[in-house]
Amino acid sequence: MTAIRKHPSPTKGGTGGLAPVTPVEVDRVRRSVLDVVRKNIPQVREVLQGDRKWDNTQVRLFGMMLNKVMPDLHHSFNQHTVETKELHELSMAELEQIAAQAEEIEHEDIETGSGEAHTEVAKSEPELS
Repeated sequence: MTAIRKHPSPTKGGTGGLAPVTPVEVDRVRRSVLDVVRKNIPQVREVLQGDRKWDNTQVRLFGMMLNKVMPDLHHSFNQHTVETKELHELSMAELEQIAAQAEEIEHEDIETGSGEAHTEVAKSEPELS
């Protein structure tokens, strides 16, 4: 039997939790992390030159913060584009490509037992590594 709480915690799941984070809030956090990274660049230079010592925690924390404002190249250049056209604007080759992709997705779903529906067809640009 599950215990029902009268006042659910907003941080422990359940109903009445925190409101979704808005893109503006995400941008504010990212900018504040960028400010911390910028202010510590002179210290990073000193560490690289051997004039200052950082412990493993400082190095790891700075690396994580740097990753939040400037992700690795192979992650940032993995772009997906979605083209939207009316049905009458599609060529026969494009229609055949869509049908082939749909069959491939269906086949993968059957193999994995996934019941997910895929509603859009995206073209993926190659990853730069």
